[in-house]
Amino acid sequence: MTNINCSANCIHEKNGKCTLNHVSITQSVMGHGTDCAYFSPRDLKSDAPPEKV
Repeated sequence: MTNINCSANCIHEKNGKCTLNHVSITQSVMGHGTDCAYFSPRDLKSDAPPEKV
């Protein structure tokens, strides 16, 4: 098992570590503003706490 430190706003980041558990062939990493080939931006709406009714 490998620990990969991560501070990116990525769906695979949790508590400063990358939680991605599999790798595959990736497309170009250009345009994401990161050097990680598996970077997937976190959806800001899903990270927001639920609204109180």
